[in-house]
Amino acid sequence: MSDQRYNFKDTNFLVKSAVVAALYAVITLMLPSLAYGPIQLRLSEIMVLLVFYNRRFIPGLLLGCFLANFASDIAVFDVIFGTFASFLAFSLIIRQKNLFIASLFPVLFMFIPAIGTYLLLDSSTAFIIMLVQFMISEFIVVSVIGFIIFKILERNSGFMNIIKNF
Repeated sequence: MSDQRYNFKDTNFLVKSAVVAALYAVITLMLPSLAYGPIQLRLSEIMVLLVFYNRRFIPGLLLGCFLANFASDIAVFDVIFGTFASFLAFSLIIRQKNLFIASLFPVLFMFIPAIGTYLLLDSSTAFIIMLVQFMISEFIVVSVIGFIIFKILERNSGFMNIIKNF
């Protein structure tokens, strides 16, 4: 993991973060039937594992999540709770040394968007069902697909150099 900090006065960093945000949002918006709803296979979530390698991806990913959540049917809840869940997951991912363990933090924090759904539907049964669906979906995307992709990408020194020097 890189120890580089954010420099919001660095134009290069700002542009890179904007590109990351745009990629996250566009990937999410390209597949809305997968990205929103009770079963969310949001493929853009694979990108959250970039934070494991370099914390400088956090601002771009948070902004991308924030923007993508505006397209949700329950945008107010998704924008607030989904972005906050990502922030909390990132704060633990950057402290983790094991990629698979790091991939579990976004899964664990899916209870936060489920709270938003609970507030909307006002049903404890709906909360439990949504929580399980959100967590299983996030596990499939991040801890299975994302983990495999990044373990393969770790073998590519050129790719890793780009990620670590972001």
